[in-house]
Amino acid sequence: MPSGPGNTYDLMGNAKPVALAYNPTDRNVWFITADAKIGSFTPRSPYESKVFEPIYSGMRAEDLVLRDRAVWTYVHDNATGHAVACAGDGRYAVHGSGQAAATRAMALGSDSTGARRVVATLDGRGALLFIDGEGGISYSTDHGKPLHGLTVDSNNSQEYWVSCPDRHHVVRFDASRGDFDLSPIDFGDRLKPQSIALTGTDSKVLWATTPEARIIRYDFDTKSHRTIDIPTVAHRVYGLPDGSAWFTMPTGDTVGYFAPGATDLTGTISTGTGTGPSSVAVDRDGTLWIGLTGTGQMFRVSKVQLTPVSGQGQEAVVGTPFPNPLRVKATKLDGSPVQGATITFTINGDQARFEGDRTTDTRTTLADGTATSAVFHAKQVGACDISAMWEQESAFTRFDNITVIPAAGPADHTRYLSGAGQQAVRGTEFPERLKVTVVDANGAPVPAIDVTFRVVDDDLASFEGGPIVVVPSDDTGVAASPALTAGSEAGRVRVEAWAADTSAGTVFRERVL
Repeated sequence: MPSGPGNTYDLMGNAKPVALAYNPTDRNVWFITADAKIGSFTPRSPYESKVFEPIYSGMRAEDLVLRDRAVWTYVHDNATGHAVACAGDGRYAVHGSGQAAATRAMALGSDSTGARRVVATLDGRGALLFIDGEGGISYSTDHGKPLHGLTVDSNNSQEYWVSCPDRHHVVRFDASRGDFDLSPIDFGDRLKPQSIALTGTDSKVLWATTPEARIIRYDFDTKSHRTIDIPTVAHRVYGLPDGSAWFTMPTGDTVGYFAPGATDLTGTISTGTGTGPSSVAVDRDGTLWIGLTGTGQMFRVSKVQLTPVSGQGQEAVVGTPFPNPLRVKATKLDGSPVQGATITFTINGDQARFEGDRTTDTRTTLADGTATSAVFHAKQVGACDISAMWEQESAFTRFDNITVIPAAGPADHTRYLSGAGQQAVRGTEFPERLKVTVVDANGAPVPAIDVTFRVVDDDLASFEGGPIVVVPSDDTGVAASPALTAGSEAGRVRVEAWAADTSAGTVFRERVL
């Protein structure tokens, strides 16, 4: 069931998917969890999901592929590994045994006879793992150093591309002759390619993640590569049939993408705080789905984006308007703005209302893709639940950290703000004004309250020739003294500050040199 309006859907039992695969037979997205449970998700209404209990326990898994209408994976513990298949009805079958190692990547390729087989790289191993049609396990020749990423050329299923971070290169494995090429793609002494993917519309391109916040783009036509900065470290990269490349950034709760033919980052999409996007799959309709390991959900990537531009992170006192209206921008995935989109801003709960005591406000985007809401007012104390929906595309976004705060009560005390600990030469002004904030008993700033600043050691400093000055607090509750001038003698100076009709104040300590 959907977890709420928008693009995010809960998985049964809070299953946390670490890898996805689309099955065109049942039109479902299949997933696997870190504890080696396999499940399926229906990427259409009613967005149901199932998790099938395995016939083994204590196993772990990292990836899966689809072969012959069944989902295949490699499970392991500290002692051994096994090839496992899960049929469409959720029945598991455990096949051949192999090494006790985590799967770095899995793909579907062909052997020397053209028969389909599962190919995988294992953590810390220099040989490829093969799973044949009967579930039997075998290995390739050893490359000498651990392998990491893996992708199979869609135009030649006997051509596997494999990354070797320790050797700073990507090497081709030719399944027709059963060995690695002697001339890999070398990325120098500093770049360590990890997860890899191929795209090929106008030209063939290889993409590789690195341990840093950079992605490598290698062009087969020019035999050259470049590195592209990204917001955070990428986990996995995927080449899509349309020629675009997508990658997940779990620590940044973000996915990024390169449009077909792009040589620079096209854009990023936030999946929400704590979601930890792990993997990508494309369904029959071309919709992109992201597995969210952090929250146990599936995230639908719309063909468009709706992004807050302004209005987040603001406060307003009960009974007053918020300083800024809400503003969003509607764009296509390539970042181009969309004019004429219908945007509905919605306030849930009783904390705020648009003008006319309305909970919704509908606007149309301008030529730059932006739409701005009407003024909205604070009604009840608390955090506001406010969102915007692009009606034609069902694109959804929330506005964060909008809060209604209570009206300030009577002044209770002053709170130190700045100006203490200064030094000044005799007869000169201290560099900074002394500042306090007048607050009520709950810490809310109180405006228009007289604050008295008094020099206790009046022979060492003064305000405008005298020891005492009174100034009102401003709209934010802040009161700033006039310049404090050092007297003709050296020593330590104390200055007290207190608000009218309060018993607690602030003491500043300065020094005359």
